[in-house]
Amino acid sequence: MTLTVQTIPELLIETYGNQTEVARRLSCHRNTVRRYLYDKEARYHAIVNGVLMIHQGGRGIYDRNQH
Repeated sequence: MTLTVQTIPELLIETYGNQTEVARRLSCHRNTVRRYLYDKEARYHAIVNGVLMIHQGGRGIYDRNQH
């Protein structure tokens, strides 16, 4: 089994900047594509074998004293 890891900016290059086509390939909304448009280093998302994986940080118990 081969593992392919891509980013949304890489897919945008393949689709000549067509955000709607990238969203169609990933089965997500076009606004999701726009959200990760500039994440070239894959810090907050990755596409593994055609499946979009996102980082959902900032969730959980919020402690006001930490900030």
